[in-house]
Amino acid sequence: MFQQALRLMGGNVVDAEDAVDTAMLRAHQNYVSPGKILNPRAWLGRILHNVCMDIHRERQRWGDTEEWMEDLEPSEPESQELPDAGLLQRESAAAVHECIQALPANLRVPLVMRYLQDMSYADIAEQLRLTSCNVRKRIQLAYGILRTTLSQEPCPR
Repeated sequence: MFQQALRLMGGNVVDAEDAVDTAMLRAHQNYVSPGKILNPRAWLGRILHNVCMDIHRERQRWGDTEEWMEDLEPSEPESQELPDAGLLQRESAAAVHECIQALPANLRVPLVMRYLQDMSYADIAEQLRLTSCNVRKRIQLAYGILRTTLSQEPCPR
């Protein structure tokens, strides 16, 4: 049964062990008298197959479990990071800074006040003598420009 589970689970030993355990538990819970099951090996094989398919369906429904499992586990110390991680982070920050500086002043100022200075829309509107709706719209436009620019090429200088 383990070999069948291993094949059905794509070679993942841990998943195959879980599938066999679950299949045996289901077989024990649903076992009827010996005379009722004509081919016990096929019956167990079908239960195992169904358990493996259930596991695959769950993963498809919830996405790759490894992604959210990493969030649940305690993170490793910072010393475990790749040597280039700090460099990549600095380059990303520099690219965002360049894109923000490339924005027109009427969009850049409200964006900086909102996200870098953490000001409320009402405070920004009061300080810039604009309506709150106008401030929201300018920030929305600036954010949209940044999003499209950063997803494409580096910002113009």
